[in-house]
This record gives sequence, structure tokens and C-alpha cells, in this order.
Amino acid sequence: MRSVPARVGGILALAAGAFVGARLVDAGYTRAWPIWARFMWASALLFTVVGAVVLLHSLLSPQHSELGPELQSDHRGPALRRGLFVASAGFLVFFAVAKAAQAYAAIPVERTFLVAMGTVLAWCTIQKPWWFWGHWKAHFLRSLIGDGATTVVYLLLAGCFFYLGLFGDVSGF
Repeated sequence: MRSVPARVGGILALAAGAFVGARLVDAGYTRAWPIWARFMWASALLFTVVGAVVLLHSLLSPQHSELGPELQSDHRGPALRRGLFVASAGFLVFFAVAKAAQAYAAIPVERTFLVAMGTVLAWCTIQKPWWFWGHWKAHFLRSLIGDGATTVVYLLLAGCFFYLGLFGDVSGF
């Protein structure tokens, strides 16, 4: 799907499909479905939306990732778009594991989510992948307080996620 009209048509079709699918959920059509069917429906909706975003990004910025503050192309656009699909799949696996932990070990999904957020943030802070450390928000903070202090701030934030996930009150989360 290289042509502009095909990409625009794909974006419109995927967006319309996601809208109709979400409206069916809102109307309660999936309420009586078993959990595995609702999970599959939600997975399809997620990948539909990600597909539309990927097509839109490939149309607007074929080579540039648009994450960092630099205006010239970083030639990371295709890697970013593949990464969106991988991250979506990872999120779905995480969600399935969190629901299983809630069902079989009585660990609330909220706690699992907060601990996972802390883990991901700590890993990204220590490993500094380009899509995280070069993001314009991280770049802005790094330019204000420096790399070392930004690392400390992100690790403290990850620690807050861990603390809330392990010891915090998640009843209103």
C-alpha cells in the first residue's frame, strides 16, 4: 500500500471499523460474551487503531520518527511503526497475564499495572532506547536539568509506581 489514495482509504476504513467496533461495545453487544471473546474483540480494536495510526504516520512522515526535536529525518520512521505493533502485542500479553493474576492469585489488575509501569520506566531509564531517551519530552527535561538528573527523576518516578503498586491504595485507581 504505497500510494497516497490507498493509504488515505486504509486510514478511513480502519478508523471507521474501530469506531463501529467501539460503538458496539458501548451499546452493550459484547456484555454477554465470554472473557476470551471480549479480549479478542478488544485486541482487534487495538490493532485496528494502531494500524490507522501507523498508516497516518507513514503518510505524514515516511522516514522520520518525529520523536526528537531535530527537524531533519532520522530514518527511524519504519522502525517506530513496527515498534507500535510490537508494543501493542506486548500490552495485550501483559493485560492477559494481569487478568489471570487477578483471577487465580487475587492480585488486582491495578497493582499489576503500576508495578509494570515502574518496571518499564526503570528499564527505559537505565537502557535509554532511542525512542524513549530521544523523545522530545525527555529531551526537554534533559536540556533543563541534564542527563544525570533526568535519570534520577525518572528512576524516582519508577520508584513511586512501584510503591503505589505494592503498598498504595488502588481502590480509587
